[in-house]
Amino acid sequence: MNALKGWIAGQFTTRVIVLIPVAIAINIVLGYTVQTILKLPIYLDSIGTILVGVLAGPLAGALTGILSNLIWQYAPVIGGGTIGPFAITAGVIGLLAGVWGQLAVYRSRPASGTQLIVAAIAAGVIAIVVVVPILNNPAYTDPNVGGYPSWVYTAAAVIAVIVAVVVAGFIYVRRDLAGLWVAVAGVLTGIVAAFVSAPISAIAFGGVTGGGTDLLVAALRQGGSDVIHASLGQGLFSDPIDKTITSFVVFIILSGLSPRLLARFPLGERLTGNRAA
Repeated sequence: MNALKGWIAGQFTTRVIVLIPVAIAINIVLGYTVQTILKLPIYLDSIGTILVGVLAGPLAGALTGILSNLIWQYAPVIGGGTIGPFAITAGVIGLLAGVWGQLAVYRSRPASGTQLIVAAIAAGVIAIVVVVPILNNPAYTDPNVGGYPSWVYTAAAVIAVIVAVVVAGFIYVRRDLAGLWVAVAGVLTGIVAAFVSAPISAIAFGGVTGGGTDLLVAALRQGGSDVIHASLGQGLFSDPIDKTITSFVVFIILSGLSPRLLARFPLGERLTGNRAA
């Protein structure tokens, strides 16, 4: 029991408690801008959540995600809408981020030669593969079925190529294998998030949440999918891409921080194993 209490308390040091409100603000500002103002088919509302999870642990990450959605739901001016019930998904994302942090997924792993090239190519391929379902689905690409072919197809291809180039380029330029594992963690987090979110979206809102992802749900519904499968299909496109981008943004942020600063957080030693102090 004491060990459990120590493990819980260890995730909520003074620095983590100070970081959590900042992370929540990042989540809300970016998420509201991307989803409500720009209406893009991604979210970008989990950067703060994943950052806290990787630095502090799964409970701190989960709490950050849950509080972000609940505060956003009831915030003046930007509040309301459909974000509140997805606090469950946000909590799961933070929980997984803490697991990746404990597994040292984000720790730098210097490499060179063939190993580095293979890792860069593999990470780029992962970014491309996550959009294969949408590129091969007539609900997105056939105007007689889905109704949104050119916009969705083009957006999917452009996003995938940009993410692939950035991810592969970052790994190669930084000569760091960690980027590959971060991409894998992002995709896995996105898949889990999609399965958690789909029933919430379908049951609570009929698949319509007021964001840019509604176009994807509509395309799948017109293609014959029921609301559950349409919501899941949208999630399996948007979430892996979104979480790969988000995870890589966090990785870039962490790469730019000094080992001395990182070491002051609960999971800091999992991030600084191969970096000089």
